[in-house]
Amino acid sequence: MLGLVSALYALFGVVFVVAYVPQLRAVWRSRNGAADVSLGTWGVWCASSTVSLLYAHLVNHDLSYTLVCLGNVAGCYAVTGVALLRRQRHAGAAVAG
Repeated sequence: MLGLVSALYALFGVVFVVAYVPQLRAVWRSRNGAADVSLGTWGVWCASSTVSLLYAHLVNHDLSYTLVCLGNVAGCYAVTGVALLRRQRHAGAAVAG
C-alpha cells in the first residue's frame, strides 16, 4: 500500500506542477494587467509552498517530496511574478497612453 501511495504522490506531483502552465499562459496573455488574478491568494500559496519545501528538505529529508514541493514553489512564484509584471506593464501603458 505504501508503494502505491508513493507512486501516486510522484505521479500527481508531476501533474500538479504541469497544471501551472495554463495559469501562467492565461496570466501572460492577460490584456487587463492580470487584474482578475488575486495576488493575495497567490502570495499565500507562495508562502505555503515555501514552508512545505523547507519541511520536505529539512525535516523529512525526502527527495521526491522535496522535488514536488520545489516544483510547486517554482509554479507559485512564476504565476505571481508574471502577474506582477503584467500589472506593472499595464499600469505603465495606461500612464503613457
